[in-house]
Amino acid sequence: MVSLLAATAAHAETEMSEGQLDALLTGNTVYLATPGGTAPVYYGADGRAAANLPNGVELRGTWALNGAAYCIDWENGPKNSCTRVVKTEAGISMFDLANGDPRGGIERIVPGNAENL
Repeated sequence: MVSLLAATAAHAETEMSEGQLDALLTGNTVYLATPGGTAPVYYGADGRAAANLPNGVELRGTWALNGAAYCIDWENGPKNSCTRVVKTEAGISMFDLANGDPRGGIERIVPGNAENL
């Protein structure tokens, strides 16, 4: 019974590939649900990144794909902030690549820079 539960749990979570991340993020605004509220994050096709955090902080930087993760160097925040993206039965979740801490879940994705970030 334990091995059946472990096998089921392994299939319930799928890490997204670099190609999937490219299609999901590039040129889009991703609305990330966090404990503090929703944070829109724009991933420009030109490598530019921008986010408005629920606490009012505006982050600006550059982003790039890094295998099955993506990394952002924020000008006014953390450098080399890498995230892995995982599909589950409940939706799409993001996790800090370094320590595995959850960053939030994707509420929705809108093409373009929907928030003019």
